[in-house]
Amino acid sequence: MSGGRDSSCGSVCQRIAMFIPVVFVLALIGWSYFAFMVAYGGVIPDLTIRIIVSILYHIFLVMFLWTYFMAIFTAPAEPPRAYFLTDNEYSLMRSNERGREVLQSVTSRITVYERTTTGAVRYCDIDKCIKPDRSHHCSMCKQCVLKMDHHCPWVGNCVGFSNYKYFVLFLHYTCLYTLFIVICCAPFIIELWNDSRTDNTLRFHVLIMFLVALVFFLTVFGLYSFHIYLLLHNKTTLESSRAPCFRGGFADAKRYNLGFYENFKQVFGKSPLFWFLPVATSVGNGYEFETRSYISTNTEY
Repeated sequence: MSGGRDSSCGSVCQRIAMFIPVVFVLALIGWSYFAFMVAYGGVIPDLTIRIIVSILYHIFLVMFLWTYFMAIFTAPAEPPRAYFLTDNEYSLMRSNERGREVLQSVTSRITVYERTTTGAVRYCDIDKCIKPDRSHHCSMCKQCVLKMDHHCPWVGNCVGFSNYKYFVLFLHYTCLYTLFIVICCAPFIIELWNDSRTDNTLRFHVLIMFLVALVFFLTVFGLYSFHIYLLLHNKTTLESSRAPCFRGGFADAKRYNLGFYENFKQVFGKSPLFWFLPVATSVGNGYEFETRSYISTNTEY
């Protein structure tokens, strides 16, 4: 009983710890809102310019928060039930030395092409399921995640098939939000700092906001560029470090690469109207994928 309570307590503490970076980001956004709207907005003499700047700022802020919350609260997609072993299949696999044969028999009812480096069926002993193509088990989320990219501490969630579009858009609007602040504040930094009539506290907030926004833009832009590269080559972060293997144990890093435009549509969908909105438009189901040499079927490869 004590062990169960300790395990439960540890799980709760882990979940709380996972959201500490999220709370930090939201607190930083709250402070930046004050710094921009009050400290910076108060030094813009022209009312028309102040209104225009305020409208643009709120557009970028809303899109940033919308995509951020979608990346946070969209649950990672799990494998379909057909990929999980039944109790009888699991017992049979564990009761004799024919476990590999049991797994091979299960693959007859599902679509799966990827294998381990030794050519075996990819199996998750924690979830008792055969891993669908491009899926992996996340130790933080404690589940297998379809088309898993990575676990991101800044969103407190796994980034995978269900929320990869939202994550990329979150990076996109983070870059726009921070760049907008940098561009707006840059012309006023020296002027504000040399103007003795300006309140010292407000000068401090504007200067720190400018520096923080600049650092975040440079950092996030690097990550954003990396994910644009992955997206256009139809790779995940995990696949960029280790190419997926297929039957026979051979690795093929370009297996899912359909060309830049087709790769883009796999994540963002076919309609340009929804490309820059955090709504579900990704193509496919997360466990069957088109490849360079075949289109997903139920035929064993």
